[in-house]
Amino acid sequence: MSVSSVQSAIREFLASSKAEVLCIRGNWGTGKTHNWKTNAKAQRSLNGGVALNSYAYVSLFGVNSITELKSQILQNTVTRAQIGDVPSMETAGNVISTAESATKKGFIGLVSGILGNRSEAVVSALGLLISKQIVCIDDLERKGEKLSSSDVLGYISHLKEERGCKVVILLNDEALRGTDKAQFSAYLEKVVDRNLLFAPTAEESAAIAIPQSDDIAKIVRERCIQLGIDNIRVISKIHTAVQQIMPLLSAFSNETRESIAAAMVIMGWVHHQPSSAPSIEFLKGISSRRWGRNEEKLAKEEEAWDALLSNIGFSHLDELDMELYRGIANGYFTQEAIDAHASEFHRKVLKNQTTERHRQAWHAYHYSFTNGMEVVEGVADSFIQEAEFLSAENMNSVVSLLRELALIHKIAPVIDAFIATHKDDPEAMDPDRMYLHNEVADAEVVERLNAVREQQRPKQPIEDILSGKTDLYDQQVVTELLAFPAEDYERILREHEGEKLGAILRGLHAYSRIGNPSEDMKEITRRYHAAMRKVAADSDLNRHRVVRRGIKLEEPEAAEIATPAQST
Repeated sequence: MSVSSVQSAIREFLASSKAEVLCIRGNWGTGKTHNWKTNAKAQRSLNGGVALNSYAYVSLFGVNSITELKSQILQNTVTRAQIGDVPSMETAGNVISTAESATKKGFIGLVSGILGNRSEAVVSALGLLISKQIVCIDDLERKGEKLSSSDVLGYISHLKEERGCKVVILLNDEALRGTDKAQFSAYLEKVVDRNLLFAPTAEESAAIAIPQSDDIAKIVRERCIQLGIDNIRVISKIHTAVQQIMPLLSAFSNETRESIAAAMVIMGWVHHQPSSAPSIEFLKGISSRRWGRNEEKLAKEEEAWDALLSNIGFSHLDELDMELYRGIANGYFTQEAIDAHASEFHRKVLKNQTTERHRQAWHAYHYSFTNGMEVVEGVADSFIQEAEFLSAENMNSVVSLLRELALIHKIAPVIDAFIATHKDDPEAMDPDRMYLHNEVADAEVVERLNAVREQQRPKQPIEDILSGKTDLYDQQVVTELLAFPAEDYERILREHEGEKLGAILRGLHAYSRIGNPSEDMKEITRRYHAAMRKVAADSDLNRHRVVRRGIKLEEPEAAEIATPAQST
C-alpha cells in the first residue's frame, strides 16, 4: 500500500471515536513509525482531527510482561494537544490535571495507599486508568523473550473491548519467528479490525529521507530510486555520508562531486543492505564478466543486479570506489585519502563526460534517416578528439563503420589517435582483450596494435620472463620465449638455484599442464624437456631429480609432449 493510502487510513482512524485496532505492517526502515507520528501530530491541531483526549506511544523493545506494557502506557500518556511531544513531568501533570481525569487523580492516591510499594499490584490496579484513549504499540517483533505475541494481542483486545481504547500496532511481521509468528497469524483476524501493509515505493522513501532540493541531494535521491532502495534509514545514512565527504571535495568541480555522490550511493547500498544488495566481491567480478573472462553462471538475483548496475553505467570497481566503501564502513573520510585519489576522481568524471559525448555522436548516425555522411565523419572525429578516454572496442566499432562505408581515409587517423593516447597501457594494446559482442575485430586494428606491443615490449632475459609476473599464456609471451635458442633453456637451469630456479621450473612446467596446448606451447615444452635431459646426464643425483619431475629420459614421440607431467 502506498504512503498516501496509509496516511489516509491513519487520519480516518484518529478522527473516529470508535474503539478499534489498526495494524500497520512493513519492513524495518520503511517509515511506519515516522508516518504514524507525523500524521498523528499533524491531526492534533485540526478540528475533529483526533477524537479521543489521551494518547500514548509505547515501544515493546525489550518489554517482558503485560505489567511492563501497562506501566509504559501509563508513563507515556499525554493529552491530545501534546500528541507527538516527548513525555515529561509537565505532560504527565497535564494528563492528571484535566477535568475528565480528576477522578483518576483520586484513584491513584487510593490505590497507592492500599497497595503501598507493591509495584506490580499498583501498576495492575492503575491499569484501570487506561481507558478511552489512543494507544500506539510499536516494535512487536522486538519484544522481550518472556512476552508472547498472544499475550500482547490478548491485552490489545482487552483495551479495545473492555476499556474502549483505539489501538494501533506497528511491526515488521516478517521478523517474527516460530511460535510468535504462528500466534500472531492465529490472533490477527480476531483482534485486528484493519490490517495494512506499508510498502512505500523507492520514490516515496527517497522523498521522505531526503527532503532537500540542492543538486547533491537530487543526485543521491535519484540514484537511490534507480537502485530500488526503499529503506528510509538506509537512504538517510547514505545521504549523511555524502554530506560528510562534500567539504573534503571543495577543490574539485561540481561534476566530480556529483560523480562521487552517485558512486557513494552504490557503496552505501552494498554496505547497509547486505541481505538485499550485491557484495563487494560481486562488484569486483563485474569487469571480468563484462569482458567475457569469467563465464560463471549467475543466479537470477545476481543477473538482476548485473543488469541494474549496467543500466546505471557501473562497469567496474576501482580503487576510488573501494576508498568510498571503506569510508562509509568506518564512518569517516580523511583528506589524505581523498587527495590520494584526486586524479582518479578527475579522470573518472572526464571519462564519463567523454563517453556521453561520443555516444551522442553515434546517436546522430543511429536515429535519423535525413542526415548524410557527415554524421559518420562526426563519429570518427568525435573518437579522435576523445580517444584518451575511449576503449579499443570503441575504436573497432568506428573503424568497422568507416570501412563498411568506404571512408578509408578516416581509418588511420582514428587508430593513430588511439595508439597515441594508450601506447603505455599494455592491456589497451592487446587486441585479444577486446570484448566485441557480435562484432569482428578489424584486421588493420589488430595488426597496428600488435605492432605497437612488439615495439614497446621490454626485452627481458628468458629467465626473467619465466619467473616474473608475466601472463605466460599470452601468445606474445609464447612467441618471445620461442625467440630464445634451445641452449638458453639449458643455461638457465644450470645458472640459477633456489627460489629463482623454482620460479623458472614452474614457468616452463606450466605449458606441460595445459589440456589443449598450441603447437608453439608444445615446442616450448620440447625444449624444456630436452634441456632437463641434458642436466640429468650430469650425475645420478640430477638424473633422480629430473625423473621425479615426471620427465622421461628418452626423447618421447611428439604426441607425448602434450601429456600433463607431474606437478612441481
